[in-house]
Amino acid sequence: MAGGNSGNGKAGGSNSKAGGGDIFQGGDRTVHPLGILEAIGFIEEAYADESGGAEIDPRRLTTPVRWEFMEIGFRSSFVSGLTAALLSPLAIGVLEKNVPIFGTTNPSVFDEACGLLLAMIFSMGYSIFLAGVATKYLGGYTRAMVTNLLFGVSVSSALKALIVFLAFHMLYFFVLTDANVIGFIQFLYKFNLQYDAAVSIFLWIKNFKSVFLTSAYFVVLTSAFFVAVPYAAMFWAHLRNKKLIDAGVVNVFKEGN
Repeated sequence: MAGGNSGNGKAGGSNSKAGGGDIFQGGDRTVHPLGILEAIGFIEEAYADESGGAEIDPRRLTTPVRWEFMEIGFRSSFVSGLTAALLSPLAIGVLEKNVPIFGTTNPSVFDEACGLLLAMIFSMGYSIFLAGVATKYLGGYTRAMVTNLLFGVSVSSALKALIVFLAFHMLYFFVLTDANVIGFIQFLYKFNLQYDAAVSIFLWIKNFKSVFLTSAYFVVLTSAFFVAVPYAAMFWAHLRNKKLIDAGVVNVFKEGN
């Protein structure tokens, strides 16, 4: 690896010929992403350098910078993913005809598809978005950026699934018990709740609470799908890169350059 400040990861810079390849010299732009879009920008910039022939030593991506990519991957998907997961009981409730959609509790296939899309749209959209990012690597430098970003996303998704799985089971087994629901309805009697309304509320909650068990497993499955798609795209990129490298179309950094 040619000279330059190796204390921080760098993106962009000059190249020089050494041993038959363009060895990355470093540059004037420190890799310090603050958000998901900026992290993707650094990945794309380094990918462009590698595609243009620069051989960047992956050791230039220091441990603090790798942690930043992981942190950004985690933060970018945790809160929004958790919020989307909490909508899944509504979608499952529509499918099981416990929750009305478009003013009816007897939805058509189109209505059910819309309800299901409500619960999956974030996972599907963001997963496809990350899949595109996962292909933007060539050598070890960009691969380290992508893998650390995806690792943060994976940890976030697993934690989200665990929290939702436990929370929904607690709701079913410990919160929405018949005794607790009856106690809640008795409390509502203080506000002159009618007997027929009380019965309707009790029966609806009793029928609806099974939705939480179905939703818990639904969230686990969608979380697995959310993570699998970017990694599948990365594997495809690995096969693409291997063909390009074997054909001599591109060069990547090798130890000892």
